[in-house]
Amino acid sequence: MNLGLTLTQSALKWPEKTALVFEGRSWTYREWNREVNRAANAFAGHGISRGDRVAFLTWNLPEQVTAFYGLLKIGGVPVPINYRLAPNEVKFIVNDCGARLFVFEEALRDLVMPILDELPSVERCIYIGDSPQKDEVPFQDFIKPASDREPPIGAGFNDAAFIMYTSGTTGLPKGVVRTHLAELFGSMTMAQECGFRQDDSILNNKPLFHIAQLQLQFLPFVHLGATNVLTRGFDVEETLSLVESERLTCLHGVPTQMVMMVQADLSKYDLSSLRCGFYGGQTLADDVTRKCMTLFPDLFLNVYGFTEGLTVNACDYRRHPDKLGSVGQAAINMEVRIVRTGATEPDDVVAPGEIGELIARGPSIMKEYFRQPERTAAALRKGWYFSGDAAYSDEAGFVTVMGRLDHTIKTGGENVHPSEVENVLFDHQAIADAAVVGLPSSKWGQAVCAAITPKDPELTADALDQYCRESPDLADFKRPRHYFFLDEIPSNSTGKVERGRLKEKLLGLLERPLD
Repeated sequence: MNLGLTLTQSALKWPEKTALVFEGRSWTYREWNREVNRAANAFAGHGISRGDRVAFLTWNLPEQVTAFYGLLKIGGVPVPINYRLAPNEVKFIVNDCGARLFVFEEALRDLVMPILDELPSVERCIYIGDSPQKDEVPFQDFIKPASDREPPIGAGFNDAAFIMYTSGTTGLPKGVVRTHLAELFGSMTMAQECGFRQDDSILNNKPLFHIAQLQLQFLPFVHLGATNVLTRGFDVEETLSLVESERLTCLHGVPTQMVMMVQADLSKYDLSSLRCGFYGGQTLADDVTRKCMTLFPDLFLNVYGFTEGLTVNACDYRRHPDKLGSVGQAAINMEVRIVRTGATEPDDVVAPGEIGELIARGPSIMKEYFRQPERTAAALRKGWYFSGDAAYSDEAGFVTVMGRLDHTIKTGGENVHPSEVENVLFDHQAIADAAVVGLPSSKWGQAVCAAITPKDPELTADALDQYCRESPDLADFKRPRHYFFLDEIPSNSTGKVERGRLKEKLLGLLERPLD
């Protein structure tokens, strides 16, 4: 089975059903499948075949998902890239995956132009927009001459479907290879856990470069023949307006978005079509969870997983109101254990209530880290994925995730490793020492915060903020939101930062909680 065939089947079963909606336009499954076939045959005509990578740098667009499914059908491998990254980070990913084609859109040209001459594997740039420059091929011109007939299927169960890059626990990008089998099982698991139906419609307002956005909603909705509504990004007023105008039945959000929605003036909108809501990334505050439960009468689900494997756990708070804060029991088709921290064997299980490392096994776990066998071997042991997340479970198997065993900061649905930010700060000539931690934020889950020991006593937070904004090596979402100036940063006898002590110290300096 090939993931692209789910679209072919939906087009056969429900040809006149609305598949996609974007900015006032809509496509039936028959219409969209024909466009996808043109894309597939155009890519094949360029020589793209099984295993060839194609990099994407776009907002959520119909052209993007059309190209995705075209590649899936012929065995090509989409590599969606986070458009919030800095130019040098984008360059690393394109070169690391060895992309043969690079698809990008006009709104992100400023990210692309500084690196365009430093991408040796890229044979051609395919452009989404109205003003292509020299050597850029407009997407519609690329696919227009191609046939809309079904292409020969070019990949199977165990072949790569996507490569999704994650910073992971080391701060260095890793390409997570997701197979057709993993995506199919993940898609079906999510559909079962949420009870998605063929008559459902959902809003895709979070970036499709995240596996959560793809596997939790876009892929299962195509699989079922349901309707995906696309927007370029998240805006709370637009989201609520689209619920009303499109009669959306399902919503997915990261905690930050859920907080913003329940804080909005909901009385201005007719939200009666909503029945199912779900979120992931971090745990919501109990009061926010209860407000969300009033919005979604059928189900409100906390979904837990990682780029290397979704969906791992799920908890419907309407069925289990006594389990607020838990990510629930193992999802369908998944096994979950909590093992001793530092364990190398999956059988080293801890007792209920004891904190350890969460490990998972199932068909939706990744195949490997792209071209990184040592990292793959460290993460996958005897079929189990060692997540690096600290967690505990109760007697019934309900899991509570405490955070990372390392110190990755999760902010607004994105992962930031302290070393990424610290390396930029260390290059500042007025800084003697620096350390970065995440502090609790009511809006972002965690806020990136920097502790600074200055060489120059005149150094200011505004100057550091400007320096980080201008850095080509630091994406904006990784930029510190707060700076603390200290005489000394807590460290142990070997010189390593004691981040626990540092967090306590910084929290003690705060005059009020961070928003």
